[in-house]
Amino acid sequence: MKWLSTISICIISNFCLSQKNIEALPIEQPIVLNAEFNESIWENAIWTSDFTQLKPRPGNKPTKRTEVAILYDQEALYFGIKCFDNPDSVSKVLSVRDDFNPNLDLFAIFIDTYNDRQNGFFFGITSRGVQLDAKIFNGDFNELLNLVWRSKTNINESGWFAELKIPYSALRFPKTEVQDWNINFGRQISRLREENTWNPVNPDLENYLLESGKVKNVVDISPPLRLALIPFLSSYVNFSKDSETLSSFNGGMDIKYGINEAFTLDVTLLPDFGQVVFDNQVLNISPFEIEFNENRQFFTEGTELFTKSELFYSRRIGVQTPSRVYNSQLGEGEYLEEIPNSVPLINASKVSGRLNNGLGIAVFNGITSEQTGNAINAGTGDKRAVTISPLSNYNVLVLDQNLKNNSFVTFTNTNVWRSGDFYDANVSGINAKLNTKNNDYYFSGQGVLSAILESEETSLGHTWGIETGKQRGNFTYWAEYYEESDTYDPNDLGFLRANNSRVAEINIGYRNFRPSFWNLNKFQSNLSVNYERLYAPNLFGGAFWQSRLVMVSKSFNAGGISINGALMENNDYFEPRGANIGEYKFIRPIWTNMGAWFSSNYQKRIAVDARLGYVDVQRGDWWEWQYNFEFRFRLSNQLFLLHEWEQSFQYNSEGYAVNFGEPEDEFDGILFGNRDRLTSEQSIGLDYTITNRLGMTFRLRHYNAKIKYNYFYELLESGQLSPLESFSGNDFNGISAFDINYNAFTIDMLLRWVFLPGSELNFVWKNSIFTSDSNVNARYWETLNNTLQNGPINTLSLKVIYWLDSQYLKKKTSAGI
Repeated sequence: MKWLSTISICIISNFCLSQKNIEALPIEQPIVLNAEFNESIWENAIWTSDFTQLKPRPGNKPTKRTEVAILYDQEALYFGIKCFDNPDSVSKVLSVRDDFNPNLDLFAIFIDTYNDRQNGFFFGITSRGVQLDAKIFNGDFNELLNLVWRSKTNINESGWFAELKIPYSALRFPKTEVQDWNINFGRQISRLREENTWNPVNPDLENYLLESGKVKNVVDISPPLRLALIPFLSSYVNFSKDSETLSSFNGGMDIKYGINEAFTLDVTLLPDFGQVVFDNQVLNISPFEIEFNENRQFFTEGTELFTKSELFYSRRIGVQTPSRVYNSQLGEGEYLEEIPNSVPLINASKVSGRLNNGLGIAVFNGITSEQTGNAINAGTGDKRAVTISPLSNYNVLVLDQNLKNNSFVTFTNTNVWRSGDFYDANVSGINAKLNTKNNDYYFSGQGVLSAILESEETSLGHTWGIETGKQRGNFTYWAEYYEESDTYDPNDLGFLRANNSRVAEINIGYRNFRPSFWNLNKFQSNLSVNYERLYAPNLFGGAFWQSRLVMVSKSFNAGGISINGALMENNDYFEPRGANIGEYKFIRPIWTNMGAWFSSNYQKRIAVDARLGYVDVQRGDWWEWQYNFEFRFRLSNQLFLLHEWEQSFQYNSEGYAVNFGEPEDEFDGILFGNRDRLTSEQSIGLDYTITNRLGMTFRLRHYNAKIKYNYFYELLESGQLSPLESFSGNDFNGISAFDINYNAFTIDMLLRWVFLPGSELNFVWKNSIFTSDSNVNARYWETLNNTLQNGPINTLSLKVIYWLDSQYLKKKTSAGI
């Protein structure tokens, strides 16, 4: 193994060189963006090159030369970029903004203006002039942040060149005479699947800020007034075959104001989220709530600090009200006639930023209005009006202190105040991560206290956990322990599937970024084992294991295998749906899940992803399997088509029997069932990019889940199942009250025109059908046809957003004078 050690030492030595420096040149004359560098000042600029490969061969010289230079004035930074290449080989693919597409030739800039190696900005430009930008936070990229900056590209006989103007209003930096910024550059050459960086980046962490260079000579610049007014107007038309056409007209405004050089205030007044894409709805028969992605722009842009401790789930504000809120208003035997999909949001605001000492501060406030509904008595059919969600105020406070070696400590508090006799909630938590000098080893910990505040009592709960391990190099490992008390509840402004647990886990991994066997480009593997118990009562839950192997060939095809399962029979205390967790249990059998996947080179015009899995269950005739195919077609440089088909099968699986109708037979115990479940999901995606400012996206999704019960059981106190021979599960009409055929069919189409930086016109078509019946024997295409016959709900909308920037208005005013 000496040869492996020698290679590893050489590679690491290459990555551990001192920081590179690039000198920026001040200018006074104006720059015209044309990517031709006609101004004489570009001849005097200090151009730097000497990039290093990150992929596919870390540490090697790039196959193509890259040069970059920086100019600046009192308004902006200017980047000159020369990506030398054969012009016939340069990627001509067009994409939508912020699409990190492997078919693009791309140049990237990573700027760390506070010199903490944890927070920064990413700006990217493709050879076709499409912009990408993101906020960098602890190595993660939030590409939902859309900044306003200007760029121009030019494909010529030497390759492709780019010229970027990034105004200071798009950045955050301290008010000092001499700016001390970290910076790095990257280049992606798509046809070679090659990624290069200016300051070498180690592939084990792939952190562009941690291993960045320095930009020198940026002096005597001042953070500008950052004020942008973003008014919008929108119009909606809703129609379906069974209802009359409805129309509406809305208007509102977002405001972005730089309180000082570090902090920004974001406010949304009379927000309109009607053009947000549909959630991927599924049939949920588990005892747990489903977590959906946040798609509302205000709650995805600039929220990195708020979500760092994973205590803030923004969909609680106006979308997913916790069931505990409206259930508290229901009497015995009552249920809600309809649970609304959303609660009106009156306004929301957030302030975030970071001080020179590395202290990040973030404050959020949102207010939702009262919403009422009808409660129905199941026995009498009586109906009464109830408040589903009262007037509510949501608050979040985050204090995040950066420490040396990419370490941090963070305090987060979330608070919900509700009017009337509803309960309030408060959660406070501290989490920290400490890294050694070279970031090889780490220790992290978290402690959180939750409080449900009712008029007569307060319920406190807690969670805490620790983790330590090695995160760099070929060999990695970590171990963790955490527990959540049975009263821990962060769900009023957070998300937790279930509390009441104690978990210990160990993990060991090996990876090689320069293997010399099997024609591989890289591979990685890991093995983990975890042990679970209830917190209260302290009862055994289960023991599980997982292994994984991932390989990437030199032709950039990837594949892998995974095997995981239960080491012994395990106790599920949640599936029985008992009022007191731990009072009942369901003994789950030993199972082993085996899977394999393959992903072909995305650089090809046709690429395919495939996945196959099989679950062996050691109980009766219970078994499961699933498969998935995704085909990617690059029909032209502007047109991209994606089709995905997935099916999963469960045969003779056992679980809590969820009824969707009223069964004729009464049963007082805990009812379980033996059932077959078939889930099919098909989606079609189409991207047509007309220009780098005009494009269309189309997404169609059909989800179908069929559950058919074979027979029923009673759950015994021992956790075993006893057959119920006389329980049919049928309703009074002889139709199964438990079988279901659920369908969700949605279409999201967006035509987007960015007519000015930050200003856009959006036309959206949304189409949806949600149905359920008991026809579980129908084949897929028959089911799809029956679903479409129900008639969709269609929404057509037009929205105009206009960006009014104070710096632009100031220049206009000065020119007029």
